[in-house]
Amino acid sequence: MKFFLNIIFLFFSLITVSQSASEAETLFNNKQYAKAKVAYESLLKRKPNDALNNYRFARCNYELKKYDLAIKHFELAGKRFPLKDLYLGELYFYSYQFELSVAAYQNYLTTLEPDDINIAALETLIKTSELGAKLIRRVEDITIVDSILANKKDFLRWYDFNKGLGTLRQTNLKSSIQKNTDLITFTTQRMDRKFYSDTINGSLNIFSSYKLLDEWTQTSEISKTINTKANENYPFLMLDGITLYFASDGENSLGGYDIFMTRYAASNQDFYKPENIGFPFNSLANDYMMVVDEQRHLGWFATDRNQPDNKVMIYKFKNNIEKKLIKNQDSSEIVLFAQLNKYKFVKEQKNQNLSLGVENNTNSEIQNKSLQSIIINDSIQYSDASEFKNPKSKQMFDALTQLEFAIKTCEDLLQKNRQKYNPKEYNEVQKQEIISMEQKYFELKKRYEYLKINTINNEILFLPKP
Repeated sequence: MKFFLNIIFLFFSLITVSQSASEAETLFNNKQYAKAKVAYESLLKRKPNDALNNYRFARCNYELKKYDLAIKHFELAGKRFPLKDLYLGELYFYSYQFELSVAAYQNYLTTLEPDDINIAALETLIKTSELGAKLIRRVEDITIVDSILANKKDFLRWYDFNKGLGTLRQTNLKSSIQKNTDLITFTTQRMDRKFYSDTINGSLNIFSSYKLLDEWTQTSEISKTINTKANENYPFLMLDGITLYFASDGENSLGGYDIFMTRYAASNQDFYKPENIGFPFNSLANDYMMVVDEQRHLGWFATDRNQPDNKVMIYKFKNNIEKKLIKNQDSSEIVLFAQLNKYKFVKEQKNQNLSLGVENNTNSEIQNKSLQSIIINDSIQYSDASEFKNPKSKQMFDALTQLEFAIKTCEDLLQKNRQKYNPKEYNEVQKQEIISMEQKYFELKKRYEYLKINTINNEILFLPKP
């Protein structure tokens, strides 16, 4: 009798599992990833090593932007599903694990037929990941002296460099091809040469012109070594007259605009092949408008990494006479430096007598980063970075204040967009903008909480035991 009951119990258990698997598959195929995730999570509790369940659970987390879980379960999916290597290549790349990204993409490449139309695109992804792997080994150690969140449309007003370096002018171009595009003009300190960006055949290139007597020469392309089929913009020539910084979103960029440097070679009357200046100046987002003042040992650059739409963070840093690299750090620490989630910081001594090199520079209210109060334990509470005993915690607290301001800015923009939205007048574009902004907001909040916990824990470990 007992044996018979066990058989019946086993039979119904198998039916239940089969139904659960079928329901999970239906949800997955219907792209109901949130519900499918719950279903596959339940199945994995019974069979944690099942390749199909791990793969689909990872896919659900990928679609829901739960990337850490996606990586973990794609790795557990084994070799049965080659497509998981394509996903892992992307996920490793965006988590700055570039060597793993290269390996994953190459694994996926071996599964394709020789005439597969996706091979060229995949080889480009491999090349970009290889570039990331090269650059992550040479992360520059920089010291930030100031940072400010600015409107993209007039971000140059916060570049308080000396007019002796030359002048920069920003014009906003709106067209059906290039939406809200910056056109930048740099004029040398002697006012005898200018470099500027302009559109040609639907893309941006850099051009130059010389001043002879009272007239400017005819515009000419700066160099075919610099200009490509992609976009080149944001030129700045240093006082030596040969070192040029600019930004490009071409094939040697990690993502969006990256900052490049090149020098003019008088011997062949052309510029050398430009070099990507690497981390932490560049990221997987847009990074541009590098200005370097060698006399004051200062530099400026702008980035939209982790920022709301139409906002950029401008970093002012101490320019190293000789390039210093981050050394003696584990890989996770190096990634933090590369992402500018960790850096040295010193407060700048303001010079009130500077003649600024940004045309039409006007004073307006600066959005200062507000310092927050943070509870370390039952008896210790800090409200200023100077109170931290652990230098690492102090750096993390500085990053917290930046995140706090970014969250508030994103929240304000989100609220304005929600108020403008009228559900009775259906607007898909506006709806998607709100959804995208909500995702950015919650990602910033999640990052903030994670960094806050680590800041507190680092400080507690550093404090003397009671």
